[in-house]
Amino acid sequence: MTKSLLRIPLLLMAIFINSCTLLKKPFFIKNNKKEDRKEKREEKKLEKDIAKGKIDSTILIKKDSLLIFPTDTQLARNFLALRTIPYQTFQGKAKMHYESLEDKQNFTAYFRMKKDSIIWVSITAFEVEAARAIITKDSVKALDRINKNYYIYTYNDIQKIINLQVDFKTLQDLIIGNAVAVDGNITEVKNVQDFLTTFIKGTDYTNQITFNKADTSLRQIQLQTQREVSKSSLLISMSGFTRENNIYFSTLRDLNIQDIKGASTLTIDFKKFDFEKEIEFPFNVPSSFKLKITSPIQK
Repeated sequence: MTKSLLRIPLLLMAIFINSCTLLKKPFFIKNNKKEDRKEKREEKKLEKDIAKGKIDSTILIKKDSLLIFPTDTQLARNFLALRTIPYQTFQGKAKMHYESLEDKQNFTAYFRMKKDSIIWVSITAFEVEAARAIITKDSVKALDRINKNYYIYTYNDIQKIINLQVDFKTLQDLIIGNAVAVDGNITEVKNVQDFLTTFIKGTDYTNQITFNKADTSLRQIQLQTQREVSKSSLLISMSGFTRENNIYFSTLRDLNIQDIKGASTLTIDFKKFDFEKEIEFPFNVPSSFKLKITSPIQK
């Protein structure tokens, strides 16, 4: 129990990382032969129109085998900007279910955040706090209340432990429910029925971000990286949307994770949440706690 709970603050960072091999296809995108034939017909028609001079080829951008209009790219950028939740402070309570090949746990996580500054996480099980963590841009501090241990990590330490790159801003965005890994080049935009999917390629990652066009809600994220050191995958599905003070917030998140240690899933079910409240970040190390050098995750 304790070992698994102590993994959660670092797990919460690990799952919000650029990821690799896709676990499965998006549930709302039809990737069948009919769609492929239709896309090829449209592309051929577009190429003929260009050859006949009906369309100025200079207004087109060629990405791999697909021709897309810059206006489509801008539409995707607009969706990304529109769906970004503006906030300064956030707090929430979430029921969590974590499952891997070796372990299965139910627990409650309490989050408090100040944008671009601090993340506070408290993990409880059976109504008893088992772990607490303070995450900032340069370090992670964690308390193991059961064994009375205190841990301090740099981001280099964490990267060695979980074998993945860690990004503070990405972690905050995923807790809030914003899209991540959006700074790369948009290589493709697909409008399929009620959904718009934007394909983004960065230096060492590719990303698929899908929105519901009717309400611009973020519904799914698929990330993949191309790194020699480690390979991992992440698929996030978002649902349970509720509107509060003009903020459209996903209360239910399903995360499927696969890395060198195997596959795992994490379900986050927010029961309470508030924005723009005055909050505190209590983190006191009792004198009886022992500073540990070895990571509890490595044991």
